[in-house]
Amino acid sequence: MAAARNGVLQLALCALAIYTAFLVWGLLQEKITSTVYHTGDPLDAFRVGERFEYGVLLNGVQALCSCAMAMAYLVYRRRGSTERGLLTRLGLDVLTPSGCDRALVARGKHAPVRGVRRYVSPLLLQYLLVSALQSTASWLSIVALRHLSFPAITLAKSSKLVPVLVMNVLLYHRHFAAYKYVVVALVTLGVWMFMALGPRSSPGGVRGNSVLGMVLLAIHLLLDGTTNSTQDEVFATYGSYVSGTQMMLVMNAVSATYMLTALLVPAGAVSYLVAHARLYVGSLLHPHWAAQLFMAGLQVPALSLTPQLVSGVQFLLRHPDAARDVLAYAMAGAAGQIAIFETLERFGSLTLVSITVTRKLFTMLLSIVVYQHQLRSLQWIGVAIVFVGLFIEMRAKQRQAKAKQS
Repeated sequence: MAAARNGVLQLALCALAIYTAFLVWGLLQEKITSTVYHTGDPLDAFRVGERFEYGVLLNGVQALCSCAMAMAYLVYRRRGSTERGLLTRLGLDVLTPSGCDRALVARGKHAPVRGVRRYVSPLLLQYLLVSALQSTASWLSIVALRHLSFPAITLAKSSKLVPVLVMNVLLYHRHFAAYKYVVVALVTLGVWMFMALGPRSSPGGVRGNSVLGMVLLAIHLLLDGTTNSTQDEVFATYGSYVSGTQMMLVMNAVSATYMLTALLVPAGAVSYLVAHARLYVGSLLHPHWAAQLFMAGLQVPALSLTPQLVSGVQFLLRHPDAARDVLAYAMAGAAGQIAIFETLERFGSLTLVSITVTRKLFTMLLSIVVYQHQLRSLQWIGVAIVFVGLFIEMRAKQRQAKAKQS
């Protein structure tokens, strides 16, 4: 019974930490992207301010901050370790080919060492793959927003549990208890009802969505599902040899490397090349209807030779208040990631995505309580459906804990 209460308490603490950290993170993100920053120069009051438009730099700073926080957390958790070497002390020796081989042998999952496995740890290859998928998914989400209305993207992301479940089954042949499928269906339906049936701030709702935007969003969800299912597979394969914080450290280090590489590319170079590629493809397909798909909303940007890193750092030096906001944003995101990877390690990706998908619902419920907004009756039904799904999940966790204890 104590173990059951302990598991539910851990899950509640993880959920609370995720909600809190990402509530602050979301508020700071809105502030950074919407604020017009002015310099400290008194004469600047008569000048036009600047907006922060360096999304890659923002993500890069967060990745570096997450690396630092993950390393500090690992050092704290393993403070009694007497092992030598930084990788060994942090428990990251499994990233070496020999360390990975020892872990697989200990887990009874040893495979013959062939090809690239002789020189690169299979676990490191999985981390490189997951980081690339995660970075690509984030970029596709941003690009899709140019072709889709915000309500359409919100509704699609509310069904994120479905691709996570599907990719777990298709890629890694994982089997789940029947209640998991019920929970996924209930939470997805409830969140969808809550988002779709609310009052719209502008007429037209989800009109004007392009086929290209829908395709990009579908790929984004599939990549997200692949990312989460691969993370589950890592924990299932390596067990106690890999912790959530170690995964957070390595993935953010890889992501920071990707971001730094992107920041060294001249500003607008990728958009410039993509625009010309679309022009070329459109000319080949003309006058077919598919040409209109590639040419929709096309604008060829001017090519600048200044690296994005230089421009972004210069902006932060001109605006110290923006630098403080960016640092606070990165720290809130890093704290939230600690909670996310702890949840992923302890409860799996389906439980984690249940928490992250319902985060906006709980945030909006808090807003309703504080500001006394009104919900439609069908939205309340959606809320009730979500809570039924979460209750089933909680009861199943309690029964599993009792079974293990007995």
